[in-house]
Amino acid sequence: MLSLRSFGFLSWAVSIASLTLPASAASLDGNVEWAGISHLEFQDRRPLCPLGQEAFEVRIRTWRGDVEQVLVQHDADGTGPVAAAVIGQLGPYDLWAATLPPAAGPQVHYFFELTDGADTDAYGPGGMQDLSPALVDGFLVDFATLSHAPFGATPHPAGGVVFRVWAAGATTAFVRGQFNSWGLSDPMSPLGEDFVAFVPSATINQRYKYYFDDSVWNTDPRGRSIDGGDNYNALVQDPLLFPWTDDGWSQPPLEEMVIYQLHVGTFAGRNDPFGSTLFPSRYVDVSNRASHLADLGVNVVMLTPITEFPGDVSAGYNPISAWAPERWYGAPNDLKRMVDALHAAGIAVILDIVWNHLSFTDNFLWNYDGTQIYFDNPPVDTPWGTQADFDRPAVSDMYADSAHMWLDEYHFDGFRMDATSFMNVGNNGASGWALMQRLNDEIDNRWADRVVIAEQLPDDSVYTLPTAFGGAGFDAQYFDAFTDNLRQELIDAAFGDPEMWKIRDVVQGFGPELSGARVVNYLELHDEAWPESGGQRFVRTIDPNFPHDDVYARGRSMLGQGMVLFSPGVPAMLMGTEWLEDTDFGTDINSRIDWSKKTTYAEVFSYYRDAIALRRSLPELRADAFVEVSHLNESANVIGMRRGTGTRAVYVLANFSNTDYPSYRIGVPLDGDWEVLLDSQDAAYGGAGALNDSTVTTQALTRDGFAQSLDVGLRAMGLLVLRHADAATATLPGPTGPTRLWLAPALPNPSRGQALVRFSLPRPGRVELALFDLRGRRVRTLLRGFRDAGEQEWVVSTRGLARGSYLLRLRTPAGVRTEKLLLLD
Repeated sequence: MLSLRSFGFLSWAVSIASLTLPASAASLDGNVEWAGISHLEFQDRRPLCPLGQEAFEVRIRTWRGDVEQVLVQHDADGTGPVAAAVIGQLGPYDLWAATLPPAAGPQVHYFFELTDGADTDAYGPGGMQDLSPALVDGFLVDFATLSHAPFGATPHPAGGVVFRVWAAGATTAFVRGQFNSWGLSDPMSPLGEDFVAFVPSATINQRYKYYFDDSVWNTDPRGRSIDGGDNYNALVQDPLLFPWTDDGWSQPPLEEMVIYQLHVGTFAGRNDPFGSTLFPSRYVDVSNRASHLADLGVNVVMLTPITEFPGDVSAGYNPISAWAPERWYGAPNDLKRMVDALHAAGIAVILDIVWNHLSFTDNFLWNYDGTQIYFDNPPVDTPWGTQADFDRPAVSDMYADSAHMWLDEYHFDGFRMDATSFMNVGNNGASGWALMQRLNDEIDNRWADRVVIAEQLPDDSVYTLPTAFGGAGFDAQYFDAFTDNLRQELIDAAFGDPEMWKIRDVVQGFGPELSGARVVNYLELHDEAWPESGGQRFVRTIDPNFPHDDVYARGRSMLGQGMVLFSPGVPAMLMGTEWLEDTDFGTDINSRIDWSKKTTYAEVFSYYRDAIALRRSLPELRADAFVEVSHLNESANVIGMRRGTGTRAVYVLANFSNTDYPSYRIGVPLDGDWEVLLDSQDAAYGGAGALNDSTVTTQALTRDGFAQSLDVGLRAMGLLVLRHADAATATLPGPTGPTRLWLAPALPNPSRGQALVRFSLPRPGRVELALFDLRGRRVRTLLRGFRDAGEQEWVVSTRGLARGSYLLRLRTPAGVRTEKLLLLD
């Protein structure tokens, strides 16, 4: 068997080198690209809340290299516009900054002029517009009323804190805290439906609350730290002080992600070689175990929710805040250190956000200011708690702004949104849908390199349809059909009768919005392994007897997880899977994963480490790479699929049966030698032993529509990954049977100058391939004409197009397919 370490890590950039794409293309094209430009007031000023007519800095983001000049027009002192300069890059963006002079009066208005060649446009509170200074509304900084103050508690670098709260039902408000001995010396000034106050004596980490109408105490809804052990008092935090070390960090693209779901509270401390921990374990404990995750090879950690919840023990799905990280796990800076440490280990971090409900208990937003401003009357309930009133702009703003806060202040790499089918229920049907669209549109605009995944159950393609076409705009969604069918057929295999056609169907996907990189595949995540949700660990389902590790529990779990890793889609696994964990998911002390199993089942860990390395190293195994189930044997319960259409053929063969097949024939697309890269039943992985040499050779016997075939040994519950040995092979012939309609994401993605587009037609016909912007407007027609049936490759030019996100759309008589494309120049 070929060692994974013998062929090393193949970079995707190397795999597409044969395309000879230019390193860059001219990006200053005489057109300011409106998409991708953003100035978010509560994040893009320095200081965050200017005071006392002082000079202050304003920032704006543009696509990298798209704009040659940015001027800030202002009325601070009559000296004329201030030129901005690029002070750095954030992913695909240039970050521009300019300092406005001290103000001569109590107010400053400003807007941005952006120039690319002969084109100059303006950006103000209403977004982008053609330049007409008399018609451009300016952003307002009002030193008298502090109407520009961010919500929450905002420290000023010269001392003091500005507090602002929405309390539409109150007539008076005070901020009370340690800085004024919890007294009434700091009344807040009314500002529309808000109240605002600057407290010179307040400092970082002091505790505070709001006090409405001389009777109602309550917590800050946008408090960045809340202490549930201290009557839910909020603590003043400075979001700008943390010393980040991840300046060079670049998260993996969605199609290359391998996700590891992690619950902070039960991750560490049980028989743990890294040392004992408090229970629940904390952010620092995850930081200290980043090397384990790097050794395993996953490149994304997906946290179960970590926003403040009642008590100290929870899975996080009963939140009381969208802004404050759970304090028992550590202070906000501890969470930032955790993200920083994972980034240093090459691991992105995705946050699970729960917007569809709030906790049944300790819900301080209920009758917040003595009136019901955060919830409908009657309330909209979900199975887990009451839903906030998304119809009210102040409520939807609170959630949308929290997303920007997590991405900016905590450097999270994206989100998993909980139970999206419960975001648009009852009276909040339209507003909940609009809030999801807003989240995805704003992230596409300001954070185009981040990802948002929907936990959409059951599957619904409209959730991953771009918002320009009426969808919710998520980058990917959980593939419920994949999980359900894979689990059921693995269980049915115990009785000798799995239905392999169901595995074929989910492997090939259910259309463009439910296949490839648009879906997240898994055998089990927290719900499947959580008794509270009716689940248990898969190894316990297969082997009910302790220690739940017989040959069937091992074989079927490793086969199932192998199908997750090597099928199209973004693979995900639950913490502990890497060592055959049998402890069900939960939140009490007995639910901690058992680190001693990493030694007990070291061979199982080796399998997952090698399988993940293989998945990440071969571009043919990417989430969006081509798949064709070319072998289906219902009587033998065997399925085979070829992956990729690039320079090397990869073939995955899986035996769901309980029978060894010492001689099993499969058709393959290329003649010659094939390397056995992985065998789940290899003795090195604790299996029954390999039946093949490290290389097998084709014979001129037709099978599965191919002119040549392989005779391989296939163990019961075994999974083989093979690769054609000739790296010089450039074209893979397809099977003789009918093909299906598909459009693969462009290569590379992001692209510069030109890109390779691959698609397949089930029958000849006229096709159109075009680019659209995110508003659904046609930008460029790339191909129009008659094309033959089968797989097609087309190199398209993107020269002259501005940086930004686009939609690549293929229209054919057989249907329409759409993929996202990010252009860097």
